[in-house]
Amino acid sequence: MKALHAAVYSTGPWERRMSFAAMFIMRLCILCLRYTPYGGGHPEALYHVFMQDFWSLVGAVISATQIPERWLPGKFDYAFNSHNIMHVLVVLGGLHMHWAVQKDFLWVAKSQCPK
Repeated sequence: MKALHAAVYSTGPWERRMSFAAMFIMRLCILCLRYTPYGGGHPEALYHVFMQDFWSLVGAVISATQIPERWLPGKFDYAFNSHNIMHVLVVLGGLHMHWAVQKDFLWVAKSQCPK
């Protein structure tokens, strides 16, 4: 909740972007938990978990660096600007997370509880 509060009430774009760092670190900790005896999940789901974070990070970098509009000012004011590209990549990341959750649900359904 603190990260979301910092994102909403930030004073600049970099402060807003860095407010999501805590959530990203938490996701990395949960990802590491999958590799321990206490964790689990479908092995093929890890690819989608990595891709979800990859596309979100690529979108954040493109938005932060303002790639297209920096090279051609005025040409990307309404469409295909860095903010639009970031949103498309974040949706792509969300799609990968959906696929990962589907695989994990199948893994849970087929797993046996320890006795």
